[in-house]
Amino acid sequence: MGKADGKGVYTWVNGEVYDGEWTMGLKSGYGIWRGLHNDSYIGEWHESKADGYGVHTWKNGDRYEGEWTQCVKHGTGTDLFINGDSYTGDYSHGKPEGKGQYSWSNGASYLGTFRAGMKHGKGKWRSAKGPPCNSYDGEYGGDKKNGFGNFIWASGNCYEGNYKEDDRHGYGEMRWTDGSWY
Repeated sequence: MGKADGKGVYTWVNGEVYDGEWTMGLKSGYGIWRGLHNDSYIGEWHESKADGYGVHTWKNGDRYEGEWTQCVKHGTGTDLFINGDSYTGDYSHGKPEGKGQYSWSNGASYLGTFRAGMKHGKGKWRSAKGPPCNSYDGEYGGDKKNGFGNFIWASGNCYEGNYKEDDRHGYGEMRWTDGSWY
């Protein structure tokens, strides 16, 4: 019996199904894989691995649409989480890396750079979609405010200065809406 080559449907003993293109017995080209628990991948394949553009839906309802390399998120894409959070941006080796935006279901958002899945570099965070809200525009490291930044409270008060591990640290100026400052 030869290896699958061309288009076809294969059903595994455990119930998983692949409907798509095959090359030398491997998923290759465009295809649809359906798992046992409403999980699926629809998109491009290379040597039986998600590779290229595709959409993966996990059994819990989380969904990623974007670029893949060897079954790992790599390139540009969007994660939509069942809890209402989302991330759109660059990925490297399965984690946010480079420019992107993470939005929380409570209305908060972060737009900036990521490293190894964490906020890192220059970024802007807002506690809600519109005024009044707290906001921070500045430097991050290891998912925390680290370096120089400007924090503005919903009240209009603001702190501009240095941060370390999310805390004000070193030189900075605090300004209140009544005109006083420190």
